[in-house]
Amino acid sequence: MKKLNVFEWSKISYVAKGLLVGVIVGIVVSLFRVSIELMLTFVRDVYSFLRTEPVWIIGWVFVILIIAFIISIMVRDEPDIKGSGIQDIEGQLHGILKLNWFSILWRKFIAGVLGIGSGLALGREGPSIQLGGAVGQGVNHFLKGNKSQQNILISAGASAGLSAAFNAPVSGIMFILEEVHHKFSGVLLLTAFSASITANFIAYQIFGVQPALDIGALLQFPLEHYAHLVFMGIFLAVCGWAYQEVLMVMPSLYRKLPIPPYLHGFVPFLLIIPIGLYLPEMMGGGTGVITLISGQRLSTLLLIGIFLFRFAYSHISYGSGLPGGIFIPVLSLGALLGAIYGNGALWVTGIEDIFIRSFIIYAMGGLLTAVTKAPLTAVMLITEMTGTVTQLMPLAVVCLTSYVVADFLGSDPVYEELLQRKIHQIPKVFEGAVSEFQLSVEPDSDLDGMMARYLRLPYGSKLIKVKRHQNEFIPHQDTVFWAGDELYFTSDSGFVSEVKKYLDKIN
Repeated sequence: MKKLNVFEWSKISYVAKGLLVGVIVGIVVSLFRVSIELMLTFVRDVYSFLRTEPVWIIGWVFVILIIAFIISIMVRDEPDIKGSGIQDIEGQLHGILKLNWFSILWRKFIAGVLGIGSGLALGREGPSIQLGGAVGQGVNHFLKGNKSQQNILISAGASAGLSAAFNAPVSGIMFILEEVHHKFSGVLLLTAFSASITANFIAYQIFGVQPALDIGALLQFPLEHYAHLVFMGIFLAVCGWAYQEVLMVMPSLYRKLPIPPYLHGFVPFLLIIPIGLYLPEMMGGGTGVITLISGQRLSTLLLIGIFLFRFAYSHISYGSGLPGGIFIPVLSLGALLGAIYGNGALWVTGIEDIFIRSFIIYAMGGLLTAVTKAPLTAVMLITEMTGTVTQLMPLAVVCLTSYVVADFLGSDPVYEELLQRKIHQIPKVFEGAVSEFQLSVEPDSDLDGMMARYLRLPYGSKLIKVKRHQNEFIPHQDTVFWAGDELYFTSDSGFVSEVKKYLDKIN
């Protein structure tokens, strides 16, 4: 009974820490959202004024260049605020990256507001997740927790960040389990659940309880047309593969410019000026585009034009390294593809016009699945963002099809690929500090059924412990690994990424 009480109190302490992290993250991310919306409203008003008073355009160009310069200096001084930040959270939790939480917290907040609020094709969800992770790390710093506790609070903060960004508490929890950790942990789930729910409650107080994308009620998708969902899933998987290929090649294209890397952000900032003047509906991460096409039926040719424009500018914006995410841009591209496919289905099979909006919603989840390889997160996120619980089944069919086809095409999860690209640029050196990490043996992998004597670990890393069900033991040469075993390794901090790459290859 004494041990049980100690265990229960340990759980309660993690709930308390999760609540604390959730409150702070809810406040920080809500302020982040409010600041972006206020600045974006101001910028739209400025462009409305400039269309009637073009003489002031030169002055506005000067202002835009100042904003771009401020962000560039922040990126130069703290490179870890570049992009969405989700890959940095993953690297930190896996022991590959070391992040300065306070430097990231204030720089990511300011740079994110300036960049996203200026109308660039960037999303707020990635920065919100990284802000949440930084808060979790900061709370652990003040509570003087150890490395294991730090990872739990970073995870809880990241979960709370996504929750507060989209009013999506379940998606926040699902994301951290499916996308980041790839496993289920009782303590992690409890802490992330506490933080996510608390952060969402804070966001509710500011933004209300309505879904982040309020598109109205949808009819049940007819069973006789489910074949469309499979075909659209295949279509979205191919488009997701193309999106990811372009995303990975953009940094190399930017490096060919005769300017320092931290000044690449000037390119999308200069392009946003003519966009704001002549195509104001195309400004922002993409929620406006989703609302536009779900509220009225547009011609296929116009939808294709909007898609190509958004596809190009979202890559120009994110590829420059500016702080901002890809969730909302990907969702808007998925919505456009869904509308294009819906128009085609209506023309070929005569499906009712009212189901065009259904195709839009399902395609958002399908494209997000193809890019992130996180189908459960995509299903829950679309459900919570749109408030369409009755659409779970058709949405799941599209996401599952997209996932399977994307896997067949060889697409890797985009954030893992971005993390690998980043760590390959970091020189591998012996740091003299020991890092511990773990791996779950996958069924039918090379590790499943392997004897420990045949596991040849590189760079002096060691297997120190095996956890099987609820039992832990030190392995010997004749130990045979089973699917589901948790293997614990140690390695020099400078070579963790290389050891993990080797283990992932055989797992």
